[in-house]
Amino acid sequence: MPRRSVLTDAQIEALFALPTAEADLIRHYTLSPAEVAVVARRRRPHNQLGFAVQLCALRYPGRLLRPGELVPARVLSFVADQLDLPPDALAEYATRSQTRYDQLEALYAIYGYTTFSQPIRREIGKWLLPVALATTSGMVLAGLLLEELRRRTVAAPAASTIERLVATALLQAERHVERQIDAALTQEQREGIDKLLAERPDTGMSLLAWARQSPGVTGHRAMGRLVEQLTVLRALGIDPAIREGIHADRVHLLIREGTRLSAQHLSTLAPLRRQSILTVTALETITRLTDDIIGMFDRLIGGLFRRAERRAAETIQANSRAMNEKVRLLARVGEALIDARGKGADAFAAIEAVIPWEKFKAAVAEAGELTRDDATDYAALAATNHALLRRVGPMFLDSFTFKGIAGVSALLNALVLMRTFYAGSRRTLPKGLLTGFIRRTWRAAVQRSNGINAPAYELCLFVELRDRLRAGDIWVDGSRQYRAVEDQLVPKTLFSTMKLAGPLPVAVQDEAIGYLRERRELLEERLREVDGQAAKQLLPDVRINGTALKISPLQAVTPEAAEHLADRVQAVIPRIRITELLAEVNRWTGMMDCFTHLRSHLPGDDPRVTLTAVLADATNLGLTRMAEACNVASYRQLAWAAGWHLSEENYGRALARIITAQHAQPLSVWFGDASVSSSDGQHFPLGGQGEVAGAVNPHKGSGPAISFYTCISGRYAPFHTKVISVSEGEAAHVIDGLPYHGGDINIAVHHTDGGGVSDHVFGLCHLLGFRFAPRIPNIANRRLHTFGPASTWPALEPFIAARIDEAMITTHWDDLLRLATSVRIGTVPASLMLRRLGSYPRQNGLALALREVGRIERTLFTLDWLDDPMLRRQATAELNKGESRNALARAVCFHRLGRLRDRTLESRQHRASGLNLVVASIILWNTVYMDRAIRFLRGQGEDIPDNLLPYLAPLGWQHINLTGDYLWAEPAQLDKDGYRMLRTPSARLTT
Repeated sequence: MPRRSVLTDAQIEALFALPTAEADLIRHYTLSPAEVAVVARRRRPHNQLGFAVQLCALRYPGRLLRPGELVPARVLSFVADQLDLPPDALAEYATRSQTRYDQLEALYAIYGYTTFSQPIRREIGKWLLPVALATTSGMVLAGLLLEELRRRTVAAPAASTIERLVATALLQAERHVERQIDAALTQEQREGIDKLLAERPDTGMSLLAWARQSPGVTGHRAMGRLVEQLTVLRALGIDPAIREGIHADRVHLLIREGTRLSAQHLSTLAPLRRQSILTVTALETITRLTDDIIGMFDRLIGGLFRRAERRAAETIQANSRAMNEKVRLLARVGEALIDARGKGADAFAAIEAVIPWEKFKAAVAEAGELTRDDATDYAALAATNHALLRRVGPMFLDSFTFKGIAGVSALLNALVLMRTFYAGSRRTLPKGLLTGFIRRTWRAAVQRSNGINAPAYELCLFVELRDRLRAGDIWVDGSRQYRAVEDQLVPKTLFSTMKLAGPLPVAVQDEAIGYLRERRELLEERLREVDGQAAKQLLPDVRINGTALKISPLQAVTPEAAEHLADRVQAVIPRIRITELLAEVNRWTGMMDCFTHLRSHLPGDDPRVTLTAVLADATNLGLTRMAEACNVASYRQLAWAAGWHLSEENYGRALARIITAQHAQPLSVWFGDASVSSSDGQHFPLGGQGEVAGAVNPHKGSGPAISFYTCISGRYAPFHTKVISVSEGEAAHVIDGLPYHGGDINIAVHHTDGGGVSDHVFGLCHLLGFRFAPRIPNIANRRLHTFGPASTWPALEPFIAARIDEAMITTHWDDLLRLATSVRIGTVPASLMLRRLGSYPRQNGLALALREVGRIERTLFTLDWLDDPMLRRQATAELNKGESRNALARAVCFHRLGRLRDRTLESRQHRASGLNLVVASIILWNTVYMDRAIRFLRGQGEDIPDNLLPYLAPLGWQHINLTGDYLWAEPAQLDKDGYRMLRTPSARLTT
């Protein structure tokens, strides 16, 4: 029997606690007339009440009351009221132990309850194994066990027995999975898997560690190493179907163990466990390498065009002086010619009066050399990069088998021919190459009069392959990012079943006709209203003059009294170390209970160690330097806590507790609407080893960087953050944080700035039930779309473009519902689908249908934006909250000049999550003490009107020591309510 703990004391208490919530009492503790009659047969009120409470406890949570147990007052009152008895009658219950035993026998006899005997224990043990195969959580399994005991009317045994049963079942489930994996392996595969722990020559690391190295800087050498890593792992011959018979939680557990355990540690494990971990880890690494190789191929092809653009820009910069001279010469010659024509003089004489003829001829020749074609010179680009294509192309095509839709068959056949050519010894392309996939813009560069331009053909082929991989028209089996779109959505059969069972988890009707009728009526009504106001120039702060539309900028409205109040509040808030602040927030929320061990699911013994590891992430200090700066843990202890307790799941659960606490604060109600949110990206430069894996956005700086994209609620709660590349747009990531967060908040309206705007986002937000309300830059340039002719609304006619394609929406309505359902239930992230839909060719029906829905919603939003100045003000206010939150995040993440050095996406995501958790903790702590400060100031006689409170923001950090040491001192002196003393005049005199 295993001797390991799988439940904390708090979890055990929660499992066996009597319910106190009104809904739970009504559900579990309502007595039927027959039960009241049975209770009435007991003599004396205290025996009746005791019998009834024992019956309720047996019903839920399924246990007997312990002798002398204190029953919650709400439970006593609820049960006693049904019996017309006083709650305090229970005080005399079971003063004789024999009475208690007699009543328990009566309960067992009347209601069929039995004790937890040895035969039942064996039956329950068999029942637990298949249940344990579907979870790795001891708490979940214990809850299911108690539920089964209640169903069987078996009184629950002691908590220690429950924990032993759960621990045994979890261990048996682990062993079952290990044997299942082992049975699918051959002896040769087992030997190959064990060799993953052997040291690879010339690297000083195990083969597994070498295969899991990050991609590094984009280039043909890095791609070659990735392909070699993939080839080595594929050589094991492990069938990916091994994972199909194992629950996803079990697979993820094995993967996390494989990524955290060293080769030395893995080699000490029992053979079955070691090989199960290595098998699943190898399969996961193959999937990751597949995505990395395709992603690097994408970046390599894109890099060719970016370098060409950069060279063109550098050429223009280098020739700027000569070009300026030619422009000035043109102006002088032009003026002379105009003057000569007006006077009827000789044009050639006019030119020679400005510049000698020979010099003029030379200047024209130089101007011809300086000119460049507006379009990309594909032939020149291909010729310049042909050597790189010949290095990258063969290894990329040899690594994968590409599949696709019928519309790309010509491209797939061309890829097969090109792979065959690369495998041979010929140096020139064969005759009869397939050209059906070549787009019109490429034909002049590829198809010359004397035949095919080989470099241009190869570049065109790889560019088309990249674009089709992005769109999902071509996919690769074994990839997660680039698999078939059909495989990423809810299966059609399941979707049909869900639709018939109804309702679907979407915010629109099941039939397109109903949706279109409702939106047509609303849109035409709003067009009529706004058009009438526009014609009379009655739109607030909006002027429409023909084709010109201008919206007056908003003016700041923060009153001086609010700024004075903020200073007064700041003056009395206690000063505190960041370590003490996190410890206090943990005391309020219990967030450290969420950082459970990967295997045992138990929190760490010392929460300060885990918090210090979180701080190392948040401040960008790193574990090594944090170990030197703190006083509670060594580097090994911090590394252990980071490796086994810090995960995205744990960060998410801890953040949810803080977010829920923030929204529950009385002061936060004044900050804004809990159902409103905004999101924005924050750029962080990369340094050291992190530079090789970063991207460059010339609009945000010249160096490599990444972006933390964060969602924040109207009450300053940052409820979601993720890492994205600075080279991709933010629009695809807008929706990810709205349905996928653990906080007790329901977002209805979401704001972004211009970077998050697209018709696809408008459409998908509406399907999911969110109102997308971005601050659209240059809104006058965004066309409106209508169901009827534009002439119906003359004042708005200059801003109306094409009509809504109702047929497109109707044809693909089920596809739209399936997409929204898949996103809502978490089958596929919204960002992945939006990126793919944005890359689709124009003829793709789903992408076009979602665009049409987005056009409807964007038009409705634009009309509201023009008509409602409060909407414009709200969007600005919410986006300002995000920008202010980013300033606080920058202040926290200040070590190493704010340059991140993480190379892997997982490490960067941990950095973002740690930073967001600490920022959320600061916001919660500030909110609590700002509320106490306001109540104190009001108690001192200050007049603080409620209408000033919305102008306060819990984002200050002047009173928080974020730098220097990270010491964990004993808790400061607290007041009678358990809070720190405010910095009142008397408190300042004593410090």
